[in-house]
Amino acid sequence: QLKALCGSREWVGPGSRIIITTRDMHLLAYCGVDQVYRIEEMIEGESLELFSWHAFKQSSPRKDFAMHSTNVIAYSGGLPLALEVLGCYLYDCEIIVWQEVLEKLKCIPHHQVQKKLIVSFDGLKDVTERQTFLDIACFFIGMDRNDVIHILNGCGFFADIGIKVLVERSLVTVDDKNKLQMHDLLRDMGRHIIYEESPFDPEKRSRLWRREEVFDILSKHTVITN
Repeated sequence: QLKALCGSREWVGPGSRIIITTRDMHLLAYCGVDQVYRIEEMIEGESLELFSWHAFKQSSPRKDFAMHSTNVIAYSGGLPLALEVLGCYLYDCEIIVWQEVLEKLKCIPHHQVQKKLIVSFDGLKDVTERQTFLDIACFFIGMDRNDVIHILNGCGFFADIGIKVLVERSLVTVDDKNKLQMHDLLRDMGRHIIYEESPFDPEKRSRLWRREEVFDILSKHTVITN
């Protein structure tokens, strides 16, 4: 698309600016862009205003929905897409519906939000990159990047390359302490992919991260002898 619209800088006049938006940072390096700007998550006040315009058609929430709106903001983690989708979904709903939705979101991510986010995951062509993303989502958030690479390389995942790709795709970030981080909604998306492998039988899933499920399965298959 970029080559078709602007195959060369000479195609545009002096003083023009070409703005490229992409999920893949590697593409920007390949195109030799002059400056890269990473979009930051919205702060709480901005998040509340954006959500309110979609949920209430005004710049701030109604007083009786203030606390519930704050909970939605916390769940969305400053992601505009989630704020818009959930705001539209909750528009003109009674407060009991809000309560039910918020309770459900604690266990099951909103399908429209996940449908949008999963585009980035589906864009991963290499199976080891997908597996690396799912492992980080389930187990390795907050762990040292080098330690995770060592663990996953032991599984044959070529994790040093895989994590580099995930960072370029904005699916994973590395903080100033070399710890792997992931947006909560991306984490939930990854875990939901695993949940969908076997919704009613955790034993058949490829990964387990909930303590109670691990304990239950180990209890069933542990034989104690004297």
